[in-house]
Amino acid sequence: MIATAWLKNIEKKRLLSASPDMIAASLHQMAEKYDPQVAPTTLRLPEAVHGCFREKLFLYREANVLLALVDRVNPSSDGRDPLFEPVFWEYERIIFRESSEHFGGLSDHPILRAARRQSVTAALRDLNFRMHPPRFNKRGFTVDWSRNWFAGIGHNEINPATLAWFSEFWSHEYTAVQQALDATVTTGRSVA
Repeated sequence: MIATAWLKNIEKKRLLSASPDMIAASLHQMAEKYDPQVAPTTLRLPEAVHGCFREKLFLYREANVLLALVDRVNPSSDGRDPLFEPVFWEYERIIFRESSEHFGGLSDHPILRAARRQSVTAALRDLNFRMHPPRFNKRGFTVDWSRNWFAGIGHNEINPATLAWFSEFWSHEYTAVQQALDATVTTGRSVA
């Protein structure tokens, strides 16, 4: 009977499998990865927009990771998980510090840093709208979202299959980040 009471006092404790800075760095590597399925040549984009496409894709990938983390640590979220708060803060530090490495030393200037923060925030809002659309059944929502994304780089994409696929690509990216976050959690036993 004493052994049974002792076993009941043992519970599973959730822990991160690595330090928050290591997890955040690995998430940032996900944002930096080259993916041939979204290469501008694969999507048959005009060469004139290749550079803008790559820049926006990278920005949105960074914002996608940030969105997944926000969804985990947001106090108003049903799935709130404070375990990821240190990862969120470290990732945010990385993406704003990394700007100087990706965009040259001039990004240390306060005006350029503020512009970077505004760009990430705008991408985060846009992806949030894509991943958590308002509760309506607007026909063609995903196609319209993708069309607007491409218009932002000066390209008028009209192929409905490409537009639908591109929107779905972001859903897969978001899910991949959520799965990567889930994979960083381990459970150990602790005595209550």
